[in-house]
Amino acid sequence: MKLLVDIRTRKAMLALAVAASASVALPALAQAPAIGQAPAIGQAPAPTTTAPAVPAEMAAGDKPVSYSEDQATRGKETYTRVCADCHGDDLRGGLIGGPPLRGNAFDDKFANGSPASGLFGFISTQMPPDSPGQFSPAVYAELTAYILKQNGYTSGAALPTDLDALDHLIIQK
Repeated sequence: MKLLVDIRTRKAMLALAVAASASVALPALAQAPAIGQAPAIGQAPAPTTTAPAVPAEMAAGDKPVSYSEDQATRGKETYTRVCADCHGDDLRGGLIGGPPLRGNAFDDKFANGSPASGLFGFISTQMPPDSPGQFSPAVYAELTAYILKQNGYTSGAALPTDLDALDHLIIQK
């Protein structure tokens, strides 16, 4: 009998909490303009979401990221052998559920003015998930080069393996 009373008490308390929060939220919602309408006079406009800020220019000493074609070729071999099952043959996501490493998903997370050290650091410390850090820094640089190539970045100087040097290479189209 006591258990039944405790459950009823908890339900009543929950109902009061919901009602209290609704009494605060509902008046604010009633005053909000409908989607697509301008706010009423004296009412602040609804907040909008904006894209992440893209640096207007690189800091002194920063350069656009590049990689060597040899690095990308070796990276493709390792990627095909180790990464494709999770991330897909075309880097757009695989059957096992790894996130896409190409296109908007990649750009949103690793590009748009970010240093190459973020991408390299993530790959070299977190991948593959069952044995992170198993490769040498050179192999991780090759994988990074292959991913960059598949995302349309241009080749040039070899991608370094040093995080401090990678901090000054900017991933931006």
